[in-house]
Amino acid sequence: MDTTGQILRYKQPEKSYDVIVVGGGLHGLAAAYNLARYHGVKRIAVLERRYIGSGGSGRNTEMVRSNKRAHETLPFYKESLQMWDGLSAELEWNLMVQKKGLIALAHSDGELVSMRMQSDLQRRAGIRIEMITPQEIKKLVPALDISERPALPVIGAQYHPEGGTVHHDAALWGYAKAAGRLGVDICNGVEVTGFQIAGERVTGVKTNVGEITAAKVHVAVGGYSSQIARMLGVKFPVVTIPMQVMTTDIMAPFLDPYVASPRLHWYTQQTLKGDMILGGQLDPWQSWNSYTTWQECSERVATILEYFPDLAHARVVRSWNGLCDCTGDSAPVMGASGIENLSLDIAWGYYGFKATPACGKYAAEYVATGRMPEKIKPFALERFYNRQRVREIII
Repeated sequence: MDTTGQILRYKQPEKSYDVIVVGGGLHGLAAAYNLARYHGVKRIAVLERRYIGSGGSGRNTEMVRSNKRAHETLPFYKESLQMWDGLSAELEWNLMVQKKGLIALAHSDGELVSMRMQSDLQRRAGIRIEMITPQEIKKLVPALDISERPALPVIGAQYHPEGGTVHHDAALWGYAKAAGRLGVDICNGVEVTGFQIAGERVTGVKTNVGEITAAKVHVAVGGYSSQIARMLGVKFPVVTIPMQVMTTDIMAPFLDPYVASPRLHWYTQQTLKGDMILGGQLDPWQSWNSYTTWQECSERVATILEYFPDLAHARVVRSWNGLCDCTGDSAPVMGASGIENLSLDIAWGYYGFKATPACGKYAAEYVATGRMPEKIKPFALERFYNRQRVREIII
């Protein structure tokens, strides 16, 4: 039954596939699309236990950027950021890409020194990064208070002009529609409850609608990788932590760049329709619950109002949270799982959305060829056992 007119046709799964992708978010759909388009894989199913985009792909703040720290991650995020530019034409779907810039505020001399060191590494990787003064910030963001009034005044910033936003729903439907045109079966309401393992090799999955065999299985499940680990009887070095986000009512356009304070753990942007997205840090506890708290909302609003006092009239009208699977080194896990023909694309924390294009490209390459692409070798699961962890930080 066609449930979405001409946009997308959902299907019940067949009994056998060449590749099964577990997870109907952006990473799963991007991997399926790349497998079908660039590697000629014909029989692919994307299995989603709820509806596509019901996880982190539909619960994020749309930010895309490449201003990371570790030399292992910089080339990957740089390529992903560049890939967003051509995806609307490739997928034949307007992804609403806006390269409107990202400003990370500094409130102390120590922060400025750290940002300068980080910016030097980023520029060596070919990423556009500038250090700017409070006066230069004011020209880009007239509504920002750069006076001495806030408890922690702004004394400078790191400016990433190529950063910006991509509409998350547009990206999701763009990949889903393009994958569907290439013959990928997108199966909503199909929950993976276990895996078929013969010896040390995966041969398929168990679901709420029966067993499905597959030559290869690719796992891209967002905030639920530890549940997959329990099904497999293995351990992944991952914890799941919620992140809360909220939006205001709609107002006249006044903010162009994305503005963040790494020190105070807030970030904000004004969307195309005029509402403000207000985000903060990860919650201080592990959970799979979808909730928002008064404490987080009140603290986030109070902190942002220090720097945008003209927002005092705005109302918070909606809130949500997303589940972030995080590793100890703030880098993801991609590639081999330790079980033959079972590959992973997990543990992206809150960086997964911006990484989508490159993840789809390199996950598909690994699944199709069995060879680990150079750009994702640092993300291998084995790094936690051979002391080769990525030296990244969360900002």
